[in-house]
Amino acid sequence: MTVTNTRMQLDRRKGDRRKGPDPLVKALEWLSVFGWLLMFAALFIIDRAKPQSENFLIKATKVEASTTWNQELTSALFYLMIFGLCISIIGIAINSRRYRRKDDRFRITLIMLGVISIFGIIKHFF
Repeated sequence: MTVTNTRMQLDRRKGDRRKGPDPLVKALEWLSVFGWLLMFAALFIIDRAKPQSENFLIKATKVEASTTWNQELTSALFYLMIFGLCISIIGIAINSRRYRRKDDRFRITLIMLGVISIFGIIKHFF
C-alpha cells in the first residue's frame, strides 16, 4: 500500500467536516459585494464630477457648462478608490489563508477590484 492510498483512505474516513460556509467564507462574500458597491458608487461620482458636455439644451438656455472636473468629488473618488484597494487587499489576504482544499476557490473579483482601484488612484495623479 502506498502513501497516497493510505492518505485517501484516511480522507474517506474523516470526510468533509465542514457543515457549510464558515465565517471567513461569508466575510469574503460580503467583502466582494461591498467592494463592488463601492465601485458602482465611484462610477456615479465620476458621472457627477466630470465636465458637462455642451448639448442642445445647454445651448438653448444659454447656461454656462462647467469645463473642469469638480475637485471635491474627485477627491472623494480618490478616497473611495483607496478604500476599495484596502478591501481588496484584506479580501485577498483572507482568501489566501482560506485556500486549502480542492473545493475552495480564489475570488478573482477581489483581484479585479484591486486592479481597478490601483488604476483609479494612478489616474487621479495624472
